[in-house]
Amino acid sequence: MKTLTTGQDSTLGNYRKLTASVLGDDSPATKHLDNKILESPGGENEEVLADEGQMLNLLLSLHAAKEGR
Repeated sequence: MKTLTTGQDSTLGNYRKLTASVLGDDSPATKHLDNKILESPGGENEEVLADEGQMLNLLLSLHAAKEGR
């Protein structure tokens, strides 16, 4: 399994925890991950195969869209 630069496994749950702690529970990025967790067979333990940089870009783009940036 891939690991994040934080040393955690690259899972939807770990991305969700990190996103919520930085952007908040109400962020569109956090809500996107909540939906993915519900849709995925592995839930929060589902491995994220995308590169960490790509995931961060996606999540920050979702958040910035809410802010009108």
